[in-house]
Amino acid sequence: MLGANLRFTLVMAAGSIAGAVLGGLLLGLFSDLILIPALAVILLVSAVKLARHK
Repeated sequence: MLGANLRFTLVMAAGSIAGAVLGGLLLGLFSDLILIPALAVILLVSAVKLARHK
């Protein structure tokens, strides 16, 4: 069980780091009117997936 939790944690951490880097790069290219709703959708999808994870 510990292996599955560790794998899940590493995948979530990698996604968070990649998202932060990508978001930082996109910040100069797109306005807040586009980025903030996109971030909201991504966070909502992530929350649903996390809630369904067993």
